[in-house]
Amino acid sequence: MRNPELVPYGMARVVCVSAFVLGLSTCVLAGEQPSTEAPEFLNPAEESSPAPKPGAKERAPLPVTSRETPEQPVPTADVPKPVSSQAAEASKGYHLALEAAIEIAILNNLGLKISRLNDRETDAAYRAAWADYYPIMRTGLNHANATVPRGVADTANGGTNTFDTGITQRSPWGTTLDFALSESRVNLDGKKAIGQAGFTLSQPLWKGFGPDVGYAAIRTARIQRMISRAGLDLDTQRVILNVRQAYNNVISEIQNLAVSRQQVQSQKTFLQLTEARERAGQVTKLDVFNADVQLHQRELDLLTNERALEDTLDTLKQLMDVDLAEKLIVDAPIINFGEQNDANVRYELQSDEKAGVVMLVTVRDGKPAADPKILFHATHYDEGQILKEALDNRLDLFNSRRAMAVQKVQVLLAKNGLGQQIDLVGSFNHNANGHSIFEGGGHADSDQWNVGVNATFPWGKIKDRATFERAVLELEKQEIELKQTRTAVQSTVRSNMRALRVREQSLLVQGRLVENAKRSAEAAQISFDRGLKDSFDVITAQNNLLAAKRDFISSLVQYANDLAQLEVTVGKPTGRVDLSGQSVGGMIDAQIPAEAREKGLPAQAPDPTPSPLDDPKSDISEYRRGYDPSDHKLPVVVEPAPPK
Repeated sequence: MRNPELVPYGMARVVCVSAFVLGLSTCVLAGEQPSTEAPEFLNPAEESSPAPKPGAKERAPLPVTSRETPEQPVPTADVPKPVSSQAAEASKGYHLALEAAIEIAILNNLGLKISRLNDRETDAAYRAAWADYYPIMRTGLNHANATVPRGVADTANGGTNTFDTGITQRSPWGTTLDFALSESRVNLDGKKAIGQAGFTLSQPLWKGFGPDVGYAAIRTARIQRMISRAGLDLDTQRVILNVRQAYNNVISEIQNLAVSRQQVQSQKTFLQLTEARERAGQVTKLDVFNADVQLHQRELDLLTNERALEDTLDTLKQLMDVDLAEKLIVDAPIINFGEQNDANVRYELQSDEKAGVVMLVTVRDGKPAADPKILFHATHYDEGQILKEALDNRLDLFNSRRAMAVQKVQVLLAKNGLGQQIDLVGSFNHNANGHSIFEGGGHADSDQWNVGVNATFPWGKIKDRATFERAVLELEKQEIELKQTRTAVQSTVRSNMRALRVREQSLLVQGRLVENAKRSAEAAQISFDRGLKDSFDVITAQNNLLAAKRDFISSLVQYANDLAQLEVTVGKPTGRVDLSGQSVGGMIDAQIPAEAREKGLPAQAPDPTPSPLDDPKSDISEYRRGYDPSDHKLPVVVEPAPPK
């Protein structure tokens, strides 16, 4: 059975699309229960790619040079996994995994649909190029009559009926063969019929001779079709990257929202304690005022985070063409920074620069009590291998080479045009008089034939020489652009690798900063409780802790986005598009996960409401109004009269 997801957009409506699409959610609910499993966004290079369709090239993983057990997910914190049930999901929203988001975006993304339609156009252009060498058949039946002056005998006897037919055939070598047959009759009995049958042959001997001219349009259309297929795969890669980054940004906002909620709750507790101390005469009214102002600031931050979360969810849904009113729940484990301490147990954030790890260590009675929980683990790549694979696989580099091949075809065509127009021509005609052309010969029949050579010599071949010179110059520009593309690929790889290294070092440092900010906040709180510091010091320490947490979360997501960008930088084909151009255009292999198939997909974004502006024959005044020259006159500027 034909896979409905492989139906090219434009030939038939994708069957799966009408049943799917995702929604929006307060996703915060999904993140309130942290998970012991690693979030998908931490290691996007390790996630398994969907199986490519038969015959497609499978996308290999990037070469990892340093990573402990890269095939295993990395735990994030020592917290319970959220409990999920179908009833709970139905009440909260649609649970959306990263893999499902990618596949639904491939099906529904509006920009990708336009790319698929553009790719289909190259199929039509390729067929049109071949159509020049298909036979052209023609036929006609005409009746002619005329009045005659008085006194002149009318021999037309009711007029003349003429039937003609013919066929024209071209070859890639420039040959043109035309066969024509016609017959005119005054009466239907054929006694006064006049017929003619013959053929005409034309063969260029110099300009226009050879397959370099004949196949130029076909070769160009074929290469352009492959360029379009590669461009479709590039667009698919960009959609996948955008979905991953949008999904990661949603996770980041959920984690920031959890931090803001924790800070609001902590600030409420601090305000209550400050009010109790003020009543006991230990602090002043100013301390209570500061605590109250800080609580309102935290609540304002919470509102800002909620708005940012809704914005990032809308961005994700637009990529999937999902109704913005839908609710989505994403996989967003909350990061445990280890602030729940007691007298005997302490949680410490530690950074191991050699291993590239930030971990949460549980210390009991001054000794590690359990295996550390990994918050961040850097992935290292062989930069030389990454660069080699990028130069070998980047589709934009392939397309630049193909564009140069197209220009070489134009150079060959222009070079042929430098020759003189010399054609070998010949024809043969048989004329039948007094009987049908389909009957035997008569005494009045005659045959005609001719053969010759025709030549045309433009003065100086100025136009043809200029055409050839422009084609050569365009080829030189394509060669330069190819070098620019290669250098840009190398520069992008180097920049991406540098960004990963800097982000890795930043995360290792920020892990220490979070731990230092935790200890500073704890010390400030203890000093405040003992009356050694005022509320300003506590608030400053809490602000520093909040900023350190947000910076760590932001860098963590940016690192995940950089890893996703590295996939595009290497540019290996997705395996979802037939890059050879042997199949129908506009086809992208999307593989909706079984779980999403079973429960269905959320509603798509609604189509625009029909409007009279859609109909070019609409009766609205803007479409019915004729041309009025007065509407296009220049405004007359009246100069003010000079003062008297």
